[in-house]
Amino acid sequence: MLIERTQAVKYNIDYILTGLAVAAIGGGALALSAHSSTASGSVATQFTANDTAVFDRNFDVADRNCDVGLAAQELCFERTVLEDRIEVGEAFPETMYPLALEWRANLALERKAENLKTVRIGQSIILMERNTRLVVDKMDLSGQRHADADTTAAG
Repeated sequence: MLIERTQAVKYNIDYILTGLAVAAIGGGALALSAHSSTASGSVATQFTANDTAVFDRNFDVADRNCDVGLAAQELCFERTVLEDRIEVGEAFPETMYPLALEWRANLALERKAENLKTVRIGQSIILMERNTRLVVDKMDLSGQRHADADTTAAG
């Protein structure tokens, strides 16, 4: 009798864990499909002003000031000299590995064409063709350059 009761409890736990796993997978698939679908069906091939607005500027993380990053996730993007080697219209340098943009930031950006990959190097976000590594667009998020662009746009 005790063995039957133990096996029944074990089966119940197995069913609960299986159900939770299926629900998690289903929820993840639903979230990805919701992000992948757009109302207009169009996708961007370069960065927009909305993409720039995703990132926070001039905030504090761990007792220090951060020029740009994602404040809610406590991610601070540091400037690097490697950013200057990347030019729009040229191939992404073969000596550099294109690290994907942090997924939380990538989800917040407007959807890009499937043949494009979004990567981050320091305080620059790069949009490049997946197969050819051709840099299609570059968004510099640095605080000073961002302020200069706002001043220039204001006239």
